[in-house]
Amino acid sequence: MAAEKDPQATEQVPEKKSKMLLFIILGVGILALGGGGFFAYKTFLAPKPAAEEAAGHEEVKKEEAPVIGEMLVMEPFVVNLADPKGKRYLKLKIELELENKEAVDKATKAAPKLRDMVIMMLTSLDFEEIMTPEGKIRVRDELLERFNEIMRPDHIKGIYFTEFVVQ
Repeated sequence: MAAEKDPQATEQVPEKKSKMLLFIILGVGILALGGGGFFAYKTFLAPKPAAEEAAGHEEVKKEEAPVIGEMLVMEPFVVNLADPKGKRYLKLKIELELENKEAVDKATKAAPKLRDMVIMMLTSLDFEEIMTPEGKIRVRDELLERFNEIMRPDHIKGIYFTEFVVQ
């Protein structure tokens, strides 16, 4: 019986060592794969830190930063809208962005023409046309186009509504 116990004991010990060796190899393999995956993620897929992105974007912003032109504030407009009952009023204040001081001087001289054009256009609109954001954008675009026709060859860079009240 003693001889029978010895062979079993020697057989069980190598099985434990081989299982232990298998677990060690699997653990090292998993760690290696995990480390490689982490490295690949950080190198190729992870978003850049804010400091690096900010440095990159600052260069782009400096190059693409639009120059703000000269501003001309027009007097407020109060007009009746094309409402069948005639009870709707629009109060609108516009500021124009122009290219330079000479364009501002020319626009100041042409102010009566610009005001007349705005009044004629706004009185032809009704409440439903101007109350949506798309309607306001359409009015701004149309005013910009008409202003640029009057101001040729100078160019109006933008029109800004600083006050827009409908009653």
